[in-house]
Amino acid sequence: MYSENKPLFTLSIGEFIALAKELINETINEKELEKKLLGETADKKDEHFNIKELADFLKCSKVTIHKYKKNGLPFYRTGRKVLFKKTEVLNFMRVIKSKRVIQG
Repeated sequence: MYSENKPLFTLSIGEFIALAKELINETINEKELEKKLLGETADKKDEHFNIKELADFLKCSKVTIHKYKKNGLPFYRTGRKVLFKKTEVLNFMRVIKSKRVIQG
């Protein structure tokens, strides 16, 4: 079919389509492998929580969430809505946990 030494402009339409499909499939397979290695799924996006959802997720009160905000928990405000990224919350909680271990 396609020889690497053969100039691209000499390919027939069928050969070009087959080559394009092959390259696209290789690229898709590489991307899927990268996602598997990073532990991500194809449709997963960074989860966001509001205060109530975060309190349920961390199994604590909304007052505790506000205390965490004062202590540096990253959050985003859109109008009156306060949102937290799951990855940033988990990183913050790891830092808090390590500080408790050192102090206690």
